[in-house]
Amino acid sequence: MLWKSVTGCYLRSVLEGVLFLGAGGLLCAGCCLSVSIPEQIMIILMHILWSISAFYAGKRAGLRQRKHGLGTGLICSVLLCMLLSIGCLLMQEILSARLLIRCFCILLSGMAGGVVGVNTRLRKPPYF
Repeated sequence: MLWKSVTGCYLRSVLEGVLFLGAGGLLCAGCCLSVSIPEQIMIILMHILWSISAFYAGKRAGLRQRKHGLGTGLICSVLLCMLLSIGCLLMQEILSARLLIRCFCILLSGMAGGVVGVNTRLRKPPYF
C-alpha cells in the first residue's frame, strides 16, 4: 500500500502540512477581511505559517519513521519548498529575497520537526 511505504510516509506528512497551511491561510485571509493588517505583518505571518506547517510535516514524518530525524525533516521541507517554488512560478512571481528567507525558514523548522518527531516518546504503538 502506498501510505505504508517510505515515499508514502513523506507524501502523507507533507499533505498534512499543506492542509495545516491551508487552514492557517484561510484564518489569515479572514483576519485580513475583518481587520486592516499591514503588508509587512502579513509577510511575517506567512513566514511563520509556512514554518509551522513544515515543522508539523517533519514531526509527523519523524513519528512514522522513528529514525533519521534531520534527514526526514529535510525531505519534508524540500518537498514543501518545491511546492512553494512551483506556486511562485505559476503565479509568475519573481525570485526575491523574501522567497529565499521563507525557504530557509521552512528548511530549518522542518528539520527541527523531524528531530522532535523521532525523539517523541510514544505512549502507545503508532497506528498511523
